[in-house]
Amino acid sequence: MSPFRKIARLARLRFGLPFVRRADRARESGEWVEAVLDYRRGLEWMPWRDDLKVQIGNCLKEFGDYRGAIRSYVSVGEGPSLPEARKQAADASRRAGTILLPFAIGEGPNEDEGGPVREGAPPLSDRLLPNRIRLDATEPRAWLGILGQDAHVSSRLRGTGYATIKLDQVGSMVIERDGAQEPLLAGVVAIRGRVSALGTLETASVEVGQGDTRVTVQATLHLVPGRNPLRLYVFNAWIDAAAFPQGRQWLSVSVSDRLPPAGLFVNVTEPGDAPLFATSNAFVEAPPHAPGELDQAVATLPATIRSTARTLFDRPIASVLAMRVDQLGDVAASLPSLVRLRDIFPEARLTVLAQPGVQAIVEACGLADEVMPITLTYDPASERRRLDPVEEDRLRAILAARQFDLAIDLSPGDESRPLLLLTGATYLVGFNPDRFNYLDFGIVARSRDKVNQLDKLSHAATVAMLVEALAIAATPTRASVPRLPEPDFLQELALEPNTYVVLHLGARHAINRWPVEHFVALCERLAVDTPYDVVVFAGDEVEAQAFTCKRVRVFGLMEPSVFDAVLSGARAMVGNDSGPKHLASTRGVPTVSVHVDRLNWNEWGQDGIGAIVSKRIPCTGCGLNDIAMCGRDAVCIRSITPDEVFVALEPYL
Repeated sequence: MSPFRKIARLARLRFGLPFVRRADRARESGEWVEAVLDYRRGLEWMPWRDDLKVQIGNCLKEFGDYRGAIRSYVSVGEGPSLPEARKQAADASRRAGTILLPFAIGEGPNEDEGGPVREGAPPLSDRLLPNRIRLDATEPRAWLGILGQDAHVSSRLRGTGYATIKLDQVGSMVIERDGAQEPLLAGVVAIRGRVSALGTLETASVEVGQGDTRVTVQATLHLVPGRNPLRLYVFNAWIDAAAFPQGRQWLSVSVSDRLPPAGLFVNVTEPGDAPLFATSNAFVEAPPHAPGELDQAVATLPATIRSTARTLFDRPIASVLAMRVDQLGDVAASLPSLVRLRDIFPEARLTVLAQPGVQAIVEACGLADEVMPITLTYDPASERRRLDPVEEDRLRAILAARQFDLAIDLSPGDESRPLLLLTGATYLVGFNPDRFNYLDFGIVARSRDKVNQLDKLSHAATVAMLVEALAIAATPTRASVPRLPEPDFLQELALEPNTYVVLHLGARHAINRWPVEHFVALCERLAVDTPYDVVVFAGDEVEAQAFTCKRVRVFGLMEPSVFDAVLSGARAMVGNDSGPKHLASTRGVPTVSVHVDRLNWNEWGQDGIGAIVSKRIPCTGCGLNDIAMCGRDAVCIRSITPDEVFVALEPYL
């Protein structure tokens, strides 16, 4: 090797090895995506390192991207890493499987000496069937999934084993560009993340744009208590996206010269028609505020009081487009589901999109107000259908003018799902929403033959399952479930049914709890302005002496049956986002919940009679259990006032 090539190789090692070392630390901490990125950076500097390709494949495999893992293994050329690459490729193939051939395929048997003895398959029975047999000599408890693991790393500690910056949230919306997702920033957005570092840090810099158009915002770092070798900080910056330059920009977070910044491309746009986002707490229009006072202006926005009677839809459904662009048998099996759609939306105009060959069949049923034809060209060579550009343009022009409220694809197959994007409908419904993230609602339906694992449920029944699920999503109320007659627990506690209001202060996680002083203020308001007694359930951390208002009874833990009886006999109940509010509402008790924004109010607000009180906060949906990771001391629930909760409760007193 020439001296020049030696120097070049040493230079590549000098710049490439730090990426590999950082990737190793990320892999050991289970940070698969970050490890892949750094291994790839190391491979760019050291392209002869086939072992890095194996590690990239291993990380992708653990992350669940089996196709990507196999591509990485296959890219390994001749050399010492080839046997390991083939072994791991077979394992990835086994994990991923296919519809008909979920087997690990290799060139020959495994000839490793001294390996574990492979046990034979047990005899079959009516309950021990092939698809239920799990044999794993290396991980005998692997069938339990996460329940069989005893070495979990909490989300709070992930990535804290090495110095780094992690971005946990960049706004709330995303768009797809070139097959990958990028954040879409509009209104007030939250930039949340974690910093693991040595030493003391105070602020992080959030920069958007480049050159003269670059905007920099400082975010306060909050130290999370812990005993890790590195200090863990969190930041939660609320920023008005209007301050950023419009278009596609680079967003970067940096904290010091000792740590490389973390960044990604974002897309900055105008808020547009804000009423479209009325039911989402995660979208916040920038309120009037003085410079430097955006946080206070957002935190003091009034709480939103919403009825517990809610559906998937934010508006009446006046027009429905049902798609079934397959052949005669598929369309015929879907006709009963069209009847059910008529039942669900009796006042809506129903349009059916179908191929010309079955148009007359659908029209003869009298179910649709209109049957719209679509022509898909069949290619015998590929045995696939396609939508020609001319037909696409024709459909796009026609459908855009219709402004459908709801479009549903009745096909369980994936081929026709993208056509929903042509409809321009407000709500898109179809099968497999995990693979099509633009769907607003959908289900995954799969039945299995116990022998060959193919589908067993009739095709018509599978289609009907989607429509029946949609019927439930469109239903605003749920049935209450009263208690059976039991011993009179209320009499033993000197309580009269329907004469008291329950305040439940507890919740498993501190981040879910409305402040005790707010409950005290609400108790005093009830004692002064209503004739009802107050029953307070407080945990051990709350002293009964905190409640000095008149006609109040304070209880701690109770037997479940007694607690159920007290809740069921209440005039109304106020509680945090926890189990008791769901139990009270299920028993038919008017319930007001003070909802923390770690999850959507739509999903985890209670059903039944009552109201859900919550705030519009840009970091809604954080999913945090640990209040120390919030960076804003759970302002989403703590800023809700007692007066706002009383206003929500008053109609039920």
